[in-house]
Amino acid sequence: MAGDTSDEATAFDLTALMDILSNIIFFLMASFGAAVVAMVPASVPTISEAGDNDTAREEDKVTATMRLNADGSATVTVANNDMHPDDLAKYRGRFAGKEGAVDTQAVNDHLWAIKSVFKKSTDIIIVPDDDVTYEVLVDAMDASRNRPTQVNGEWTYPQLFPKVVVSSLAK
Repeated sequence: MAGDTSDEATAFDLTALMDILSNIIFFLMASFGAAVVAMVPASVPTISEAGDNDTAREEDKVTATMRLNADGSATVTVANNDMHPDDLAKYRGRFAGKEGAVDTQAVNDHLWAIKSVFKKSTDIIIVPDDDVTYEVLVDAMDASRNRPTQVNGEWTYPQLFPKVVVSSLAK
């Protein structure tokens, strides 16, 4: 029966199509997970159960704060809950940016002067503007952590404020 047509439904084998689709889905999922994420090592502020804040309370210890702007300019202040703010005002420093970057030497010198007075100080809070780039933030963190010093031909790195907290302003 050459011209006879039957009413049977044609069965399609979809195995090859499913293999291709599963491979495409796998590669799409793998490509989204391969994005490079840059991270800044920093601690995160927390709320204590006792209601105390982390601002220094000892006479020889302060908590430094660095306000960082997108143009690289910075303002450094210090706080201590047991000292009068007028006594701490002389440790305030303002630094202009250098071609869009932080003047790391000036900031480091100022923090070194603060550290020489308040030797037990270890904490600094960096508050960057929303437009501050990753590089500017890292430069500010590096300038606040230690002070490269050459002694008898050997480089040493005395700590300034090794506990760096990156925070933001409440809006």
